[in-house]
Amino acid sequence: MRADSKGDEMRISARWSMVCHALLLASSLCLMATQARAQAAPEPLKPPSTQDFSQLPMVMDLSLSPDGQHVAGLLNIDDKTLLFTRGVHDQKLVYLSSTDNKAFKIAWLQWASNDRLVFGLRFAASRDFIGTVETRLMSVKRDGTELINLVSTSPFSSNRFQSQFQDRVIDWLPGDGHHILMELNEGYSYSPAVFKVNLDTGMRQMVHTPKRHVRNWVTDQTHRVRLGVLHDEAKREVQVCDPDGKNWRTLWRYEVFSKDAIYPLGFGLNPQELYISANHEGRLAVFKVNLASPDLQHELVLSHAELDVSGQLIRSQATGQIIGIHTGIQDEQRPDFWDPSLRLLARAIDKALPERFNSLIELSRDEQHYLIYSVGNGKPGEYYLGNRKTGDLALVAETHPELPQASLVGKQPVQIKARDGLVLTAYLTRPAKSPGALPLVLLPHGGPDSRDNSRFDVWTEFLASRGYAVLQVNFRGSAGYGHDMMVAGLQRWGLEMQDDLSDAVQWAIAQGVADPKRVGIVGFSYGGYAALMGSVKTPDLFRCAVSVAGVTDLIDLWYHQNQYIGGAAIADKQIGNAWNDRKRLTETSPALQAERIKVPVLLIHGTDDRTVPFEQGEAMDKALRRAKVPHRFVELEGGDHQLSRNSHRLMVFKELEDFLAQNMGAPKVLAQQQQP
Repeated sequence: MRADSKGDEMRISARWSMVCHALLLASSLCLMATQARAQAAPEPLKPPSTQDFSQLPMVMDLSLSPDGQHVAGLLNIDDKTLLFTRGVHDQKLVYLSSTDNKAFKIAWLQWASNDRLVFGLRFAASRDFIGTVETRLMSVKRDGTELINLVSTSPFSSNRFQSQFQDRVIDWLPGDGHHILMELNEGYSYSPAVFKVNLDTGMRQMVHTPKRHVRNWVTDQTHRVRLGVLHDEAKREVQVCDPDGKNWRTLWRYEVFSKDAIYPLGFGLNPQELYISANHEGRLAVFKVNLASPDLQHELVLSHAELDVSGQLIRSQATGQIIGIHTGIQDEQRPDFWDPSLRLLARAIDKALPERFNSLIELSRDEQHYLIYSVGNGKPGEYYLGNRKTGDLALVAETHPELPQASLVGKQPVQIKARDGLVLTAYLTRPAKSPGALPLVLLPHGGPDSRDNSRFDVWTEFLASRGYAVLQVNFRGSAGYGHDMMVAGLQRWGLEMQDDLSDAVQWAIAQGVADPKRVGIVGFSYGGYAALMGSVKTPDLFRCAVSVAGVTDLIDLWYHQNQYIGGAAIADKQIGNAWNDRKRLTETSPALQAERIKVPVLLIHGTDDRTVPFEQGEAMDKALRRAKVPHRFVELEGGDHQLSRNSHRLMVFKELEDFLAQNMGAPKVLAQQQQP
């Protein structure tokens, strides 16, 4: 089969030049890891091992060079992450940097030119005894030489202040290749200035001074700073200047969580053309705004009947035109591209890779080479390289090659009606060939302003492989379903948000999906809070609860947020005020209600967690001990909120597997699957 921009069919190349396999062969460390896996390979009818499920994606964050001749990415082996490049044609592999994910994590990477990469680092730190997340920005040549920290402080400088966030690139200056524009806070200022930074030397020059309360800057296609977003507690203000850079004016004012919120996405080729995400019939949609019009005329560009639409604009490197947007919405009509030829290409890719969500994540500068990330329901992620001239589409990397497709089951979307009539979207995962009522794991998502979807999920697949049905519910407060759904969760932690989860369990029981005597609740971050609160509020509904990095004390969380700029104002809106709402926050804090818990609890928390402080886990552990509730507290030494180390992930998976088996009974399905 063949395809090009005219819409012909795609030809999938037989050259399975998998990056992960090439990397494994190129490194003795990786080769030994592969051999060990091969020697320990399970019998054909057995599900994958706990270790296989627990591992981070083997290859992730692939990126295509501007000329389309090289890819860069991250390789995870054991606890190490390696940054690499590889030639598309000569297959030459070069390791540029590595980390053990203790001192720092490689957070992202991006080609700045055909010969140089920029990548961001993230690590836990503290300032004035307050825990922080810090970032740094590195630059390195494609061959691994000239690795430099782009924002190092000179020992001869009188200003020894280090900006907390040093990886906020606002303009890659396409075609330059030697400079970028980035935001930096200097001189103890809370507001960033914009600097032009030399990628070869790290030398920088301020091109736009800081402005009080402005936390984000946006440039237009002439690379002039044109727009600023002001943050004043919970208030926001969007300001813009004229194309000549002389006059600044206010476009919009609003408060966070307001229906009037406006999110700037970027400028079009016309300097008076601004793309935004704003409310349309109760959901976010993409608009094009004419800044020259007195009434700021809005033109609707993209909307969805059920979901919010926002994301990152796709800009043609060849023409500078806005040609689409990465929305992440699973829609058969593929509204991501507005360019007709790319829309046809996307449809051809969907035909070549059916029943998957295929995202064209990068195009070469001449738009003849492209990189695809493809993932499906029960189908792990894959990266493909495409050539529009030849029509070839070649698989270059799999994220989870250790998980055979035949062992994965996928999710079933379902609709659940809450007690007040609100319809909730949920996803049910069942073990293969397992009719009848099963032990059920309720798995609420984190955030809470995020959502579950039907894409591959290693956690649900792992639990299903062990014989559990898994139910994920997009409870009120979940993101992506419009403004009303989002604000329905404000200050409702432990209340209606929790009731939605209980109602979902009752639905599963009524449908014959769940064994009412064997239901557990497991969650991460906010989901961990919901797991603990479920054991407080409905102790007879669950056999056990598991909280990984979960919030446990809302009053303490408010005080924690109060340490950061604007944090208390946001917390006031999201959970409530520690003084005015103390009674409600006390009643909905698991650590302050531990005596109401009647079931065994598993707590897991990383000591370097900067999202939900480790002290939240410690407080719950102490409260459960005082209340004499059977529980286990697992400390992940040096662990972060994202479980960035494979050894920590394996520990979590093993603890989860053992705890559920002990408290819900080993499911019969697993034993049947393991028989030869």
